[in-house]
Amino acid sequence: MTSPATARDDETPVIVGCRRTAIGLGDPGRGVFRRVRGDELAAAAIAAAVAAAGVDPATIEDVILGCTQPRGELGGNVARNAALLAGLPFGAAGATVDRGGGSGLEALVRGAQAIRVGAERVVVAGGVDHPGRGAAAHSADIHPRALAASSRGVLSPGLCAEHLAIRTGIDRRRQEAWALESHRRAAAADWKDEIVAVGGHDEGGRPATVVRDEAILAAERVADLDRLEPLFLPGSGTITAATAAPPGAGAAALVIMSRGEALRRRLTPLATVVATATVGLPPAATGRGALHATRKLLGKSGVRPEDIDHFELDETFAAEVINDVAELGIDPARVNPCGGSLALGNPPGAAGARMATTLVHALVRSGGRWGLAATSIGLGQGLAVLFEQAGS
Repeated sequence: MTSPATARDDETPVIVGCRRTAIGLGDPGRGVFRRVRGDELAAAAIAAAVAAAGVDPATIEDVILGCTQPRGELGGNVARNAALLAGLPFGAAGATVDRGGGSGLEALVRGAQAIRVGAERVVVAGGVDHPGRGAAAHSADIHPRALAASSRGVLSPGLCAEHLAIRTGIDRRRQEAWALESHRRAAAADWKDEIVAVGGHDEGGRPATVVRDEAILAAERVADLDRLEPLFLPGSGTITAATAAPPGAGAAALVIMSRGEALRRRLTPLATVVATATVGLPPAATGRGALHATRKLLGKSGVRPEDIDHFELDETFAAEVINDVAELGIDPARVNPCGGSLALGNPPGAAGARMATTLVHALVRSGGRWGLAATSIGLGQGLAVLFEQAGS
């Protein structure tokens, strides 16, 4: 295979450290992080990623965090607030970005772009969300004319996923089988180098150290599947609580610098950010964004689908990722091999950064060369990032 035309120059962005918190359920009454502020989760991920990278905090120039609910304790520019909570010096600026469920991946893209053009030397990028403690997502007031060419049903990603499942013939049983496999893989995965321990509380309210994603193999999500009612189309729908990712609370962070900067600091890069791609689609095509962004990215990079060792594909709904795999013609064994959001939970603003963090760690462990993370985004968008393991 011909290697894509990626610059091996001084400004190539590389990841030198990445960590995430475990993902707690987004349930305000019983999630393990129900008494932990979202900005504290973000600070924990930032501090852990910086420590893992071995970077002097005084050299960090910017912190970029994705967040889909930037209000309350995640308001007031949570990136800057979390940076200060993490103990970074005043010189580390902060910016919060929102690209819906792709916000965490968007933060990484912006950080990598800043490095590539020489605007910054060291950037921390990541994401955070805590739906159990934030204002409801439906508090957004979208102008009616913005959807003049679409049904307001596109505001429900679940209805878009149902439409896709019905149109492509992905029935309930196939979706349940994918979800069960996601749980199996997540339960078997090695998370010890990826997850930073954070204090939380168990169901009884006792203090607990949280190092495991709370939704993995939760009995109510994987047992008695026949009893679960459809979530979005009563009676006739195919998507249930088992095949839609549960809302989650968590954060992830990655430290990015240029390859030349890493060499000067005698740091070992983990992975290179090779290329990125963003797409816009009709709002009714929400759920197909990961597919189209992946196609665009592979087309311009010269890497073929069969060359990718590890895919991290959006798993908000089982129907969507099943369709992505089928249309891309890729081996399901290489897609979310550590499990995806169906098992781990879905903090929307952090999900993309979590996927990137999982992907980088998995490439280093396996010795694989190429990795690709892609996510679908509400109202018809998609985002994809191609990584190359630095030691390959």
